[in-house]
Amino acid sequence: MKKVIKILSILLLITCMIAGVVFYATFISVKNVNIVNTTITSSKIPDEMNDFKIAFISDIHYGSFMDEERLSAMFEKINQAKPDVILFGGDLFDDPSAYPVTDEKREELIALLKSLEAPYGKFAVLGEEDHHSSLSESILNIFYYGDFEMLVNQSILLRKNSSRPINLVGIDSMVGGNPDITTAMANIDTANFTIILTHCPDIISQLPKYGSDLILAGHSHGGQIALPILGPVNRIEGASDYSNGTYYLNQSTLIVSNGLGTSDIDMRLFAPPQCHIIRLSNQAQ
Repeated sequence: MKKVIKILSILLLITCMIAGVVFYATFISVKNVNIVNTTITSSKIPDEMNDFKIAFISDIHYGSFMDEERLSAMFEKINQAKPDVILFGGDLFDDPSAYPVTDEKREELIALLKSLEAPYGKFAVLGEEDHHSSLSESILNIFYYGDFEMLVNQSILLRKNSSRPINLVGIDSMVGGNPDITTAMANIDTANFTIILTHCPDIISQLPKYGSDLILAGHSHGGQIALPILGPVNRIEGASDYSNGTYYLNQSTLIVSNGLGTSDIDMRLFAPPQCHIIRLSNQAQ
């Protein structure tokens, strides 16, 4: 009898542990954005942009599980970090064929995007979901009225009261998009610190070996469900080689964000929603 009670007690404990993990992954982890602080050091960074703060977010997937209340709370936490610039790595909506983008959702998103504060600008690239035929030009309008500038295979210069700028290059999504690396990087001066913003991290294999200092991508969600040591359970096209975290390749740093939203299932385990706050420094650490 004692042996039976002991076995039942162990089974009950295991059941409770599994239930606790599922509860956490479903109801807690998906809502709490993790602020990841990183410092990138380079002699190319102008003195005036020393301690310049970049907030990098990706994969909102609005419309399925991500709603106004959840995203508003995440954006409030991002604003508290007081970034100088905000960069968005694509996938604003989640599968528009399954979750139609209504006028109400458009207006909600425009208001939410406008609520993000960055004195030196907000910039975005497209993900594969943003290329869905039902969105057409409306996706560009949402970003425009949300005060985001789209970068589709093009570059701009970022300045902070300095004559020496930073290059920001936006490359279209490797999956579902039309990336044109040659056009995007045609006019950049590689003597300047260069940031590449794109959706799929695996495009790094197609980039020139040298010329980019910091590469920011999303797409993978960190797998949404990951295991300690083993990493993401699910690896997808466009993020099979580089699925989450920070990588150092040649002279570049690649940061792959878990993103903010979820798709397919509304669960996250060991792959929390992320906003990367990246501080630029020209001082040796």
